[in-house]
Amino acid sequence: MKKVIIAFMLAACMAFSVFAQEESKSEKKIWDHGDNVSELSYQSVPVFKILDQADAYIIYYEKQGLDIGQIAVPKAWFKNGLDRKLDFRTKPAGMGSYMTVLYKGGDLYKILLTVNPSRLDPVWGVAPNGTKTEVSADTQTIDIKF
Repeated sequence: MKKVIIAFMLAACMAFSVFAQEESKSEKKIWDHGDNVSELSYQSVPVFKILDQADAYIIYYEKQGLDIGQIAVPKAWFKNGLDRKLDFRTKPAGMGSYMTVLYKGGDLYKILLTVNPSRLDPVWGVAPNGTKTEVSADTQTIDIKF
């Protein structure tokens, strides 16, 4: 009896495969990256220090090799509501601080800083009085060199 049931199930599976619809050659698979490529790209780098200033954050980050890069990001980018260009994320325990720069179509889209939100963390600091930055609240983009 078991052999008959197994033979019947095997025959049913074979019948399903005969009537299965073939995939047309014109259909593209979802993993085919012909037109399924995102406009977004990103670059992540470790952050050494973030200095707080009256109108900007001065960020010291690691460049390729042994260089240290510096950018000034306006604080207004964080205060612009839903379409803000600067956002902070809380870093997981045991992980270093880092900055992720998102590009959309080759242009700067958003900067994500993954840091400890406590200002007592060593990554945070205060810029000395008289520190000049070359950025204003109206700035729409920053040239970041990695």
